[in-house]
Amino acid sequence: MSWLTVDESKCTKCGICADICPADIIERGDFGFPRIDEKKRGKCIGCGQCVLFCPTGADMLPFLEGRKLIPSADIEMPSPDAGLNLIKTRRSIRKFKKEALPRETFDKVFDAAAQAPSAVNSQPVRWIVTERPEKTAEVVDLILCWLRELIFKDPLSESALLGAAMIAKAKAGEDAILRGAPHIAVAVVPKSYNWTEDGVIALTYLELAAHALGVGCCWAGYFTYAARRFAPLREFLGITEYEYICGAQMMGLPLLRPARQYPARHGADISWL
Repeated sequence: MSWLTVDESKCTKCGICADICPADIIERGDFGFPRIDEKKRGKCIGCGQCVLFCPTGADMLPFLEGRKLIPSADIEMPSPDAGLNLIKTRRSIRKFKKEALPRETFDKVFDAAAQAPSAVNSQPVRWIVTERPEKTAEVVDLILCWLRELIFKDPLSESALLGAAMIAKAKAGEDAILRGAPHIAVAVVPKSYNWTEDGVIALTYLELAAHALGVGCCWAGYFTYAARRFAPLREFLGITEYEYICGAQMMGLPLLRPARQYPARHGADISWL
């Protein structure tokens, strides 16, 4: 029995599915039609390439049955310049409106972020998201508690001096930690997972998807630093001792938007071989 089902009335036996398979487990079966032997099923990484690249739509895998697979020709793609402009106009947003994002916007953002590549298509990222701004405010309060602990332990350390400035701003009504963002999205992977950079890739996809929808993001460095060191914050977020925090994004509607683009950047540092 084959793990890959093939509509023989559509299949032209072109071999593209076998050529594109990263696990190299597709072979020619009876009468030259492609197949995946059940004994090799465990080697399938679930990328779906054999189905997606089939030019006649003849191939199907069980986990894609019933899923809406859109013909590539029907998908509206941006022009090359428009696609590059999406990337180049991404800005770190540090002033946010107070209103919360609707769940529908989150659904679109995370649907896009789910397309981020991962090692052997393992899709290891788990997300923790504060849906209500009040929960985000609790995260800020916990980080302030951690900063107070740092000041108590070593008041002259660089972290303590920075913490004192953050606490002073908080007393004045300014959130210098999460910049008043109504939400924060945290990406974690299992500690046993060898490619933690997959979480950073997913966070980057999230940021670009948010930008496409008019949502502002900013990498939450203070949060990430604190969460990796302060157990009460991890407990509040439900992050276990077996998980690694890859990073986080502040999220919300921008209070201000740039009137001009693009800011100066250093040229690419490339060593051509």
